[in-house]
Amino acid sequence: MKKIRILCLAVLGLALFSACHDNTGTYADNLYTNGQKANAIKTCLESSLDTAVTYLCKADGFSAYKDGIYKIDFASNQAMIDTLAAHGHGNLTDSLVVFTNGMAESCYSVAKTAFSDAITNLVVYDYDELIKGESPAITNYFAKMQKSTVCEAMRSQVAIRMGIFKVNDVWDEMVGTYYTITGKPVSFDVQSYILDKMVDGILEEMRCEEYLIRTDSTHRVEDNRLLGE
Repeated sequence: MKKIRILCLAVLGLALFSACHDNTGTYADNLYTNGQKANAIKTCLESSLDTAVTYLCKADGFSAYKDGIYKIDFASNQAMIDTLAAHGHGNLTDSLVVFTNGMAESCYSVAKTAFSDAITNLVVYDYDELIKGESPAITNYFAKMQKSTVCEAMRSQVAIRMGIFKVNDVWDEMVGTYYTITGKPVSFDVQSYILDKMVDGILEEMRCEEYLIRTDSTHRVEDNRLLGE
């Protein structure tokens, strides 16, 4: 009888040990509610956004930050640029790039509001997939779901600033000069192109910050601490 009792206690102890050491991660998942997980995801996005717009939407942001990797150029119109340069109008392209990046750097409040609203309205269907995903799973999901919404939210204000910063004037002069030289009209939505480049730059910097939030505890706050666990 004593041996049977010892055996039963051993089996019970093993069962309890197994329950407390769940290698599947299910036990750890249950430590947090869906509300906490949702909050962690949105806090990660908000923190990443703060960093991105702070670095890019300021003087020498898009144009010079990280050696200008976010600089908005017009390489997609290289044929027109080369033709203008060959005929002594390269200064127009230079002016367009300077004015465009200055305009983008003036859009702190515009970008912050549009992105923040999109983060608030983001619908997440699988919290664990994003939390456990490799960086930058959260930002990639946000970009997939909300990029077009962000672009449209920014469109009218960017259009106004393009006028203020003379982006439209220089672009129209470039198109007109190119037509005079070649007889070829230019069909290109310059506003949509600039918007896309601006939003892509902010999203890419958000991806960098998400990586740091996941890997460096100094970049985490209380609400998104579970991303580092």
